[in-house]
Amino acid sequence: MTNSTLKPKLRLLSDEGMAKIHQQSLEVLENVGMNINHKRSLEVLGEAGAKMEKDSTRVRFPKKLVEDSLKLVPDRVVYGARDPEHDLVAEIGGDFHTRPLTGGEGYIDLETQEWRKVLTKDLVEWITLADGLENVDYVASIYPDDMNLATRDVYILRMMLEYSVKHLEVQPYTGTGVRYMVEMIKAVQGGSDEVKKRPLLSVLTSALTPLQFLPYALDILFTVGPLNIPIEMNTMPIAGATAPMSPAGTLLLANAEMLAGITIAQSAFPGMPLMYAVRNLMLDAWTGLSLQGRVETSMIAGAMAQMCAELYKMPSNLFGAVSDAMVTDAQSIMERTIKVLLPALAGTNVIAGLGHMEHCYTYDPVQLVLDDDLIGMVRRIMRGIEINDDVLGLDAILRVGPGGNFLTDDHTLKYFKTEYFTPKSTNRWVRNVWKSKGEKDANELARERARKILAEHRVEPLDPKLLAELDKIVAAADKAAADGELTHAHGGGSIGSLVEQYITEGK
Repeated sequence: MTNSTLKPKLRLLSDEGMAKIHQQSLEVLENVGMNINHKRSLEVLGEAGAKMEKDSTRVRFPKKLVEDSLKLVPDRVVYGARDPEHDLVAEIGGDFHTRPLTGGEGYIDLETQEWRKVLTKDLVEWITLADGLENVDYVASIYPDDMNLATRDVYILRMMLEYSVKHLEVQPYTGTGVRYMVEMIKAVQGGSDEVKKRPLLSVLTSALTPLQFLPYALDILFTVGPLNIPIEMNTMPIAGATAPMSPAGTLLLANAEMLAGITIAQSAFPGMPLMYAVRNLMLDAWTGLSLQGRVETSMIAGAMAQMCAELYKMPSNLFGAVSDAMVTDAQSIMERTIKVLLPALAGTNVIAGLGHMEHCYTYDPVQLVLDDDLIGMVRRIMRGIEINDDVLGLDAILRVGPGGNFLTDDHTLKYFKTEYFTPKSTNRWVRNVWKSKGEKDANELARERARKILAEHRVEPLDPKLLAELDKIVAAADKAAADGELTHAHGGGSIGSLVEQYITEGK
């Protein structure tokens, strides 16, 4: 008998705690409801049996409607890729996958180590690194400051399709913009039927906490729904500002908002692939900032992973490798390590946020490389320790006997690579050798690895005719923007920055 199928498991909630959060979420939706500022959603919910108010966007959700909708959510989500070898399946009980942060607009220059707004050249650098790193499973984008704001998300997807063969995620601005993205995906995959089978694209859309959905967010859902394009159903509650201060209260409010989004999606498109994707923050009483790195946010993420895996039987996509630090320092490593471990051990299906710094706003290519190593170590933990006659090495122990050594034994030669994970950006030398090699710390080793990937990593190019077709679609989006038919639904790429703007402006 072996334990090779066993995985470490963490429970942050009791069965009674999960049940109470679920029941009180249903009470919130049935008695308080949500503001759903979207005509088609109101029509769909009304037909499904939701309680509507005349001349109002307030919707109240009967408990039975919500629970029936939960039963329709798939327990697996397919993430297609340009190279089918990179196709992914996120499913209950399966291994976790990873992606970088999406939506932020700040960048740490790889060479100067200075902060600045993201540029188009950084977009290519970021995509290339994410595509070339072995523990980054799919690619999410940075948001350049030197692009047309109204069509920036469309152009980003065009660049991702050219420079990556992995699955791609974009945080869109509008339903109209997503239509152009869908056209690009259909062009690359050869039509709607192929997209439905293994979509190359997934998107993020979000509630606006507390208890609201804005029109652009639901436009996105209704645009991608017919093609089975996976959605990260997101909300970003800020404990103490837009959510109750306590972790339990944040869990309750966020869960209610997720159940509302699930109900809208499943009422419109039964069986639509969804990811439970809360990004919870906490208001810092000393600075007024909304923080990601607090240990309690890790606990909330772990609790959400547990609820999805055990109670809702649906995949979760949660923040992991994130930090409030400005640079890749001890604070960054300390915060992101805890934030990866807790949701991973609790059973999440996607760990998001690799390369993240500064409260969802800044990307650091060096940190992305370090996160690749961090994920590799956590994956080794999740494998556990396999027990069988061969790995136990009884024969080797009998051969070597008292006083011998295992340096040249066949058992050592067989397992010294496969049983141990070796990070690529760490020092393993004695001090004199380390000094002779330039006294490089992990950051510099990661920077060297990034340079090597950028110099050597190339993807199979797209057919020139296909690239021309993608450029036509982008040009059509630019024309729509110039004609006023396509406008930016909000003021920045980062939902985190949006929420902080929302609080700052007193809305």
